[in-house]
Amino acid sequence: ETSSTVMSFCIYELALREDVQMKLREEIFNVLQKTKGELTYEAIKEMTYLKKVIAESLRMHPVIPHLVRVTTADYHIPNTDIVLERGMRLFIPVDAIHHDPEIYAEPEKFDPERFTPAAIEKRHPFAYL
Repeated sequence: ETSSTVMSFCIYELALREDVQMKLREEIFNVLQKTKGELTYEAIKEMTYLKKVIAESLRMHPVIPHLVRVTTADYHIPNTDIVLERGMRLFIPVDAIHHDPEIYAEPEKFDPERFTPAAIEKRHPFAYL
């Protein structure tokens, strides 16, 4: 099941990195202190570091390592003479994209700061699937 897989990898990465674990713990503690222990949707939205940790876990350990798509129409790739014909199957290597050092410096390093708004803005929108 995808949810338990994501949770398992996230907990695994936190177990390896006490600094990340402590920063996340502090964020959760501070938010819950403000809400008097009530865990609401709004409280979770305030946990921006939690969102970064989950995103980085998914980058390093994508639940679906590749995607397969079928084209629904002919498509000419701009600035090339390549045409993807209708009905063609496309293989999208999610794991390879997420571990490409040209997109993510030190791709094997767990770094939630890759998912700050500024860092996200600098990347191609399809660099994280």
